[in-house]
Amino acid sequence: MSRPPRIDHPGARHHVMNRGARRDPIFTDARSCALFLGVLSSLPERFAVKVHGYALMPNHFHLLLETPRGNLSRAMQHLGATYTRELNELHAWDGPVFRGRFRNRIVEDDAYWRHLLAYIHLNPVRANLVRAVDDAEWTSHDAYVGVSPRPSWLTTSELLEQFGGVEAYRQYVWEVRVGRAVAPAGFDEEALWTSPFTAKAEEEPPAPDATSADEALADVQRVTGVAPAELGTRRGRGGNRATWLAAWWLERAAGMPHREIAERLGTDRTTVSRWIRRVGHAGGDAQLSGWVEALRK
Repeated sequence: MSRPPRIDHPGARHHVMNRGARRDPIFTDARSCALFLGVLSSLPERFAVKVHGYALMPNHFHLLLETPRGNLSRAMQHLGATYTRELNELHAWDGPVFRGRFRNRIVEDDAYWRHLLAYIHLNPVRANLVRAVDDAEWTSHDAYVGVSPRPSWLTTSELLEQFGGVEAYRQYVWEVRVGRAVAPAGFDEEALWTSPFTAKAEEEPPAPDATSADEALADVQRVTGVAPAELGTRRGRGGNRATWLAAWWLERAAGMPHREIAERLGTDRTTVSRWIRRVGHAGGDAQLSGWVEALRK
């Protein structure tokens, strides 16, 4: 069954969320949190995505993103696949990290947008992970109030301007915390994890993400001219490199583990790892480097 189209358009503001597979922890320690933020920090330069806020919880995350180019799926594909690869390498794991496709809701209303910032920053407090919002280490709250330096990739000025400054933001967060602030129309905390474009229950196991793999191989065909059926069979400079590129892109874009990539390309995990390393060190190979840059656009 085909997946419903992702709702996005140039200039859209999104509340983006995802959970760990089987609801297992995906942010197990400071190293994993730092890894995720490291990848998140690349989105503004790589995809022109504005990051307005974030909150990392043990088994899920919340992001406030704006997409001037309308390219949310491409940016989140990079974020999810890269973090999956790096976390698996960190812990010597193998397999999916996230439950399935990320969830996003477009935010049109400014009051809703402001409330979301307070809501995600208060998540660690509501979960009894910390006593006060200032104590949370892995949210963007500290950057908003100046407790920590604002990283260059995080945009805080636009929401602070909407609030009317740092103190007004702090006051609103306190009002939400004690129940004095009235949530804007349409904000339903219980429904946040229910996708607006599917009626499937959250408890339903995610279907295998075969479409993402097909899309990744279509991307490879677009830049190399080598059809998916020819990968691994066409010999010569272009054919071999197209297969290496396919292995690299299936890991990076579709988040596939090496075992599944090997099955898809008719080889073994050791060979897949070698192909991916070759692409990662392709600086001196003009053809391969050009393909990589084309896929990243």
